Amino acid sequence: MLYAEYLLTPSGEKRVQAILSDIEPGGGSGAEAYSLPADVEFVFVLSGQLEITVAGKQVTLGQGDAFTFPADTRHTFRGAPQAGRTQVLWVVSPALPDGPLYTEPSADKPGAR
Repeated sequence: MLYAEYLLTPSGEKRVQAILSDIEPGGGSGAEAYSLPADVEFVFVLSGQLEITVAGKQVTLGQGDAFTFPADTRHTFRGAPQAGRTQVLWVVSPALPDGPLYTEPSADKPGAR
């Protein structure tokens, strides 16, 4: 995973959560799709290009594009390799619970990192 995330909303905020991601070319969430324990997820591309796959359907977003989808639907994302560094704003509602949301795949499973 070649990306960094920064929480923009206070950690105690439960209604909504905003996260800024800096993503290196080709970096992102990894090959294994995941879902989040929330109702809705919104992404806004500040720079670069983001490839997001939701329920098996890929969408490529460029600077200024926005996309909304059910957070509990399995999805992945990555910065488009040809686009340079990608910066995106994520908004999740309600806010995600504190603590780990999912575990990394184990080394004996396909797609493990």
